[in-house]
Amino acid sequence: MKRHFGFFKALSVLLALTSVPMLAGAQSTIDKIRQTNTITIGYRESSIPFAYLDDAKKPIGYSLDICAQLVEGIKRELKLPKLAVKFIAVQAAERIPFVVEGKVDLECGNTTATAERKTKAAFTMPIFIAGAATLARANPPTTSLRDFRGRQIIIAAGTTSEKVLAEANKSSYDIKPYIVKSNAEAFAALKDAKSDGWITDDVLLASFRANADKPSDYVLLEKRHTIEPLAIMMRLNDSAFEALVDREMARLVNEEKLQALYQKWFVSPIPPKGINLGLPPSRLLREYFRFPTKSVSNVDIILL
Repeated sequence: MKRHFGFFKALSVLLALTSVPMLAGAQSTIDKIRQTNTITIGYRESSIPFAYLDDAKKPIGYSLDICAQLVEGIKRELKLPKLAVKFIAVQAAERIPFVVEGKVDLECGNTTATAERKTKAAFTMPIFIAGAATLARANPPTTSLRDFRGRQIIIAAGTTSEKVLAEANKSSYDIKPYIVKSNAEAFAALKDAKSDGWITDDVLLASFRANADKPSDYVLLEKRHTIEPLAIMMRLNDSAFEALVDREMARLVNEEKLQALYQKWFVSPIPPKGINLGLPPSRLLREYFRFPTKSVSNVDIILL
């Protein structure tokens, strides 16, 4: 089903008029792409199903499929049919600096578009609405974050989990962080009982639990700590490139390609084990699929 692009064209014009100019001497992303005939994609290595490595160590996932579609649109719009694609693996703490410094042009992982991050980078419309949650070891029994009072919990550096833990400790939870660099390292620490819990996006926790040798060893706690819109990240104050990417995102929604990718990665068996997450789009995400616009409010809510 096709939809009209009038609103989104108007949004693109508004972005161009209102964006703060880039710093003097800074090269625009489009100029960089034209000069190098290369676009650089940043990806995560263990953020199932958004971006991760398959058995052949090839990066795959929902976010990477979206970015592949965006790259095709960029090739067409810039008339660069032989545009090369370079992939760079990024850790959670590196992703924003890599975008800011121009090391990657599109960050295609599972990054939350928070108010604070929007002061450093630009984001597309949400591609997923996540909620930070806690995955706990089944033994000892745990029912809520409060049960970790006086204990350690795993968080990855540079993630919104740090904010969740900070808010919990403001309420005298007295939970100590066990800091890791990646999701794979986080689950390994949980598996090895270096801590009894791990806080991150609920969909990632569900994925790691489903892929575990013994899923029954872990419990995804019911409470969600945040509501988090995940989006593709790009350079801030680069209005021409941002408008181009936003137009392509709108086209993917209007042609229902984004919806099809969602079905592929969240409601169908996925590699490497053929698990099915069985996660239909939330009501809020369905609204974004109906009206492909950027979030005008920052849904960055701590729910303890």
